[in-house]
Amino acid sequence: MTALSVAGLVLSMLASLVVGSRVLGLWWRTRKLPELLLAVATLCVGFIAYAVGTAGKILVEGTQDQRALFTLIGLSVECIGHVALVAFSWRVFRPREAWAGGLAGTLTALIAVALAGEIVSGELLRYSDMIPISGPWVPFGLAARGAAPTWMALECFHLHHKLRLRQRIGLADPLVVNRVLLWGVAIGCPALGFAVSIAHRLVYGTGLRAHVWALSTVSLLATTSAVALSLAFFPPKVYRRWLEERPGPAPRA
Repeated sequence: MTALSVAGLVLSMLASLVVGSRVLGLWWRTRKLPELLLAVATLCVGFIAYAVGTAGKILVEGTQDQRALFTLIGLSVECIGHVALVAFSWRVFRPREAWAGGLAGTLTALIAVALAGEIVSGELLRYSDMIPISGPWVPFGLAARGAAPTWMALECFHLHHKLRLRQRIGLADPLVVNRVLLWGVAIGCPALGFAVSIAHRLVYGTGLRAHVWALSTVSLLATTSAVALSLAFFPPKVYRRWLEERPGPAPRA
């Protein structure tokens, strides 16, 4: 694992920890469900699962049972985070859409089935070693979990498009419009990371650590996500000023 790849992943973890903690603090004051779901998703997926998973892959020099335990804990925490992300996309973007409720239930069931399959088959160990996969459960699990950030990213980009139309007639704050775009980028990068991981597993059978280019690609996506997340929550004054002073989108004729 190259130093730049490690730096990208660490930056992503720190951004998730800071933003997730801030959203959790917001939930403590408001006690509203969206804040809780977003805090759980950000902390579980972006920080806790990474930390425990890394311990299982790199830091723990123990028996197979010990590695399996760390991997199981990390994977379970990650699944909890993705289920929270699915629920957030449903309750925030499509609360009155029957199809969205059905999609949320379907994705939650798929995530649970995938986790159970990885555990029963023993394929969850393929996340902590370099042995090629021997069944479909790892790609299936990656696809099930990757659907969560994909859905939210699509909703963010859709909302951004609508807000841009409102901005043309002066009915949307440029900072809010940009923040929605940044959220789409921040959550879309992990979705692309899942796509890279799935393709790598299908072609090579092993995890991303087997090839520097694959790990570097995901690390770059993680870095981009961390930067977008940081700008969305902690935009510096110069960035805010640039958004407020730049010309808005020209009205269509």
